[in-house]
Amino acid sequence: MFKKANKSAAAVLVAAGLVFGGVSTGFAADTTPTPEPTATTFVQGPTLKLSKTERVALKAYRDAVATYKTAMQKFQADKAAYVAAKKDYQAAMSAYQAAMQQWATANATQIAAIKAVRETFQAAVKAANDAYKVAIAAAPSAADNNARDARKAAVDSAKTTMDANLAAIGPLPTKPAKPEMVKPNPSAKPTKPERPVKPTLAPTPAPTATP
Repeated sequence: MFKKANKSAAAVLVAAGLVFGGVSTGFAADTTPTPEPTATTFVQGPTLKLSKTERVALKAYRDAVATYKTAMQKFQADKAAYVAAKKDYQAAMSAYQAAMQQWATANATQIAAIKAVRETFQAAVKAANDAYKVAIAAAPSAADNNARDARKAAVDSAKTTMDANLAAIGPLPTKPAKPEMVKPNPSAKPTKPERPVKPTLAPTPAPTATP
């Protein structure tokens, strides 16, 4: 009877060992540590280095760009002034030419009127002289004084008429004065400055320290 009890106890102990052994194995699998993520490392490329000649060329280029900007501002101001002066000159010359045309027309009209008045006067004088000659030829001695007086009266009347007509016509128009302006010379037109050319650089990688 004691043997059966010992066998039964041994069986229980073996079964318990199997059960607890499985449980401990399961716990061991679950508690395995998870590896931590690693950070991505950025590898910087080699540093580029300019030669002394390239640094001098780059500085000269930057100085040239600054000078170019100043020159462009002056060019734009000079161009605006040149265009304005050209427009002013053209406007003044157009006005002068228009005034000259008006003057030429008015001057020609008045000259023609003056000429007609003087021709009328000359015709009246000729008519008085012709009448005087006829009167003298008919009665040389008796009509001399009367003929002279008649001629003088006719000439005086013709002159009075002429003076009145000339006064009505008035003086000749004054010729317009040409504007005292200097025509902008095309050679004085401002020239646009040239933009500086950026130098071609070929930097070499800077030497890196050997670990």
